[in-house]
Amino acid sequence: MFKRIANCLSIAAICTGFVLGSAFSLPTDASAAPPAKSLLLFDCGPGTAAPGYTGLLPTTSYSPSLGYGFEDVSKVTSRDRGAPDALRGDFCMPAGTQFKADLPNGDYQITVISGDNIASSSTGVKAEGVAIAALSSAAGQFDQKSFPVTITDGQLNLEFTGAVPRVNAVEISRIFKYDFGPGAIESGYIQVLESTAYSSERGYGFADTTKVSSRDRATSDPLRSDFTMPSGTSFLADVPNGDYQVRIISGDAIAGNSVDIKAEGLTKAAALTTAAGSYSDVTFTVSVIDSQLNVDIVGTVPRINALIATKLPNRVQGTVPNVYIAGDSTVQTYNSSFYPEAGWGQKIADYFTSSVKFTNRAIGGRSSKSFAVEGRLDAILNEIKPNDYLFIQFGHNDASSIPERHTDPYTTYKQYLNMYIDGANQRQAIPVLVTPVGRRSYDANGNFKNDFPDYVTAMKQVASERNVKLIDLNSKSIQYYNSIGVEATKSIFLWLEPGAYPNFPNGVQDNTHFQENGAIQIARLVTDGIREMNLAIISFIK
Repeated sequence: MFKRIANCLSIAAICTGFVLGSAFSLPTDASAAPPAKSLLLFDCGPGTAAPGYTGLLPTTSYSPSLGYGFEDVSKVTSRDRGAPDALRGDFCMPAGTQFKADLPNGDYQITVISGDNIASSSTGVKAEGVAIAALSSAAGQFDQKSFPVTITDGQLNLEFTGAVPRVNAVEISRIFKYDFGPGAIESGYIQVLESTAYSSERGYGFADTTKVSSRDRATSDPLRSDFTMPSGTSFLADVPNGDYQVRIISGDAIAGNSVDIKAEGLTKAAALTTAAGSYSDVTFTVSVIDSQLNVDIVGTVPRINALIATKLPNRVQGTVPNVYIAGDSTVQTYNSSFYPEAGWGQKIADYFTSSVKFTNRAIGGRSSKSFAVEGRLDAILNEIKPNDYLFIQFGHNDASSIPERHTDPYTTYKQYLNMYIDGANQRQAIPVLVTPVGRRSYDANGNFKNDFPDYVTAMKQVASERNVKLIDLNSKSIQYYNSIGVEATKSIFLWLEPGAYPNFPNGVQDNTHFQENGAIQIARLVTDGIREMNLAIISFIK
């Protein structure tokens, strides 16, 4: 993710799935399948297809030219309940016929959603003629099951069983499996040699093969017998955007091994140490937002034997919208040991009913860069659901001279903001940019001023370029400070007299952070911005 940040602006429109056209053709081997054709998303039923999904109507008949559909549409009926959302509000009822999809041979994960907003549901699933899953749900509930399927004949065949089987959605995602080293290849895996250089045509490989060597210990285990040693270079794999479960095997039959594993620039496993003949086998999740998985194996003699990347199913809309907040210390939630210090993200829920949830992930000292590099954006993207929100306020620490925090307003700052926007959009969530809240900074005439003019301008540019909602909290807060005057702003910011609060026995004069009253007022301004933008959650404002 971070090695490709310069490319963020070029991927602005990428969405979570591959929308099929009127016809598609696929290579016969999954190892040659481009990433877009490694993820197929079908929304079953007569209603409008969910964003990023291909509508699968009860009349969609399979043909080789189309490449997917029902074998016998006379045996398929459907309903559209209109709720709870576009994906689950409608469904097909294929009784006694198969759904077919032409696919390259290989391993896939299939996810099926089944349910009905007004009736109970019970649906069995057969894949390639084998019963593989059973889904059941009460009225208004939905079941979801995922299962692996190996395709050997160029076609996936799904049969849905039960008295009235209901199918809301089908997700088909390729499982990416790589066997590293020059020895025998494990069945179903793609071989990666030390000379396998990444190219967009191949879709996987090492960034710099001059930094890769390999060994084969000639044991009976083809997956663990051989390995590559990428020292100072990344393994890259083009994959559809989404959240992945990644499994990595690392070790050596005749030597000890100690490695750290990074994915998308984030440390996912540290100090994995094994003796000769033993192997570390670690699994972790990672969010991909730039259509490429980046993995680094770090160590004195780093070894990688195998990598398996399985896309996690797309998440469905929650029962209530969740507003995630990414930001700095002016936004964060403080515990009682800091009272009365508070951030606006701590107080904004007070302006809303319980029909909307706020999840404040803001933390002090973070910039748009460091928040992402530390994995905090990744954590949000691993949770956020369709129709949730991601509010993004950064700028205070981006303006810092500290290298780990600093971004340039018109280059890297904009690129990181685009990273947040891409991640939210790909998960069908709604990004909202919030310009950095004003400080208690004023001129000789007592007029408050903007300490972050370039960052505010750059954020507004991104909002315009990406057609993203923006709350100009910088302007709103400065107008508010001017309306109450310099002296009164001491009750907004963290200006405390000695002895007034046990947590600040010596008092404090802080022109950046807020006390509780200030956090309440700034949260009010953010709420005003939500109302002005006419976001759907305005119906939950008290």
